[in-house]
Amino acid sequence: MRALELTSLSSTSVVQRPDPVAAPGEVVVEVLACGLCGTDRHILRGEYPARLPLVMGHEFGGRILESRADGWPVGALVSVDPNVSCGSCRDCSAGRVALCPDRYAFGVDVDGGLAARLAVPAGQLSAMADDVPSHRLAFVEPLACCLRGLDLAGLTGGESVAVLGGGVIGQLMVQLAAGAGAGRVTLVTRQTPRRTLALGLGATDACTPDEAEERLARGFDVVFECAGVLPTFDQAQRLARRGGSVILLGIPPQEAQIPIRPFALVCDELRIQGSFLNPLTQGRAADLISAGLVDVDALTSRVIGLDEVGTDLAGEPREGEVKVVVDPHR
Repeated sequence: MRALELTSLSSTSVVQRPDPVAAPGEVVVEVLACGLCGTDRHILRGEYPARLPLVMGHEFGGRILESRADGWPVGALVSVDPNVSCGSCRDCSAGRVALCPDRYAFGVDVDGGLAARLAVPAGQLSAMADDVPSHRLAFVEPLACCLRGLDLAGLTGGESVAVLGGGVIGQLMVQLAAGAGAGRVTLVTRQTPRRTLALGLGATDACTPDEAEERLARGFDVVFECAGVLPTFDQAQRLARRGGSVILLGIPPQEAQIPIRPFALVCDELRIQGSFLNPLTQGRAADLISAGLVDVDALTSRVIGLDEVGTDLAGEPREGEVKVVVDPHR
């Protein structure tokens, strides 16, 4: 089978790999869609820890080709949770599966979804409605990460919310915050096409980062940082009101640092909360996308084949682009 292999930092190639075989308790999935993520770019550049050589890709799903697991028939359409936890440690027992010390991830620690087929444990599967278009499978994992951030924010309705960053995580958070009853949802991004897109997906307003500083400073109950770049991590602290919350979803380079304002943390009782991965939310995300309750079609910028991935990841996202989806059979 064909796969996109990261052989060394900044070097990828399409290679032939043996077809996978399911072990007991596993299935072989024919990958129909795999999303490209900012984390993939960080891995490519050595900014996020990963094992090399590696088949990247952690946002994927497809149809079961072979099954050695009860309840998962051949032909079923599934999404795959890429994060495999031990299930028995202190963190797993408390529901903090993303913090499991033995956790490993497809596309980061072991080969992932930028391949024609992949063997995965059945416990990582979520069933999808059979008529879901294949490109939507690439959005289940990022939506699951957003649901985790939404849970941590604890919206009860009527809040003012800022979403910093207009990529896929930001656009999904706009929809989730609006759906949770936020009274105001403001998308903050420099890119005009992404602001326009957000206004059609539930944002009540949208502005540039400079406009946010001028008009909206210290005005939000909850700020979701979704860009993973240092200026937005810094700005998020300034936009939250006294007693507000900052939820960090974006993944910055591993060694990056930003200033923290301890006086404001203490005197304003500002809460800064990290949100890591998708613990226990993948099934909910699969259900939302199966039911068509979150618009991911509007977020699909392009569908490409494996031969185009290396060039695409080596560059920067195109203006206005949100999500590139890979069809490994294209």
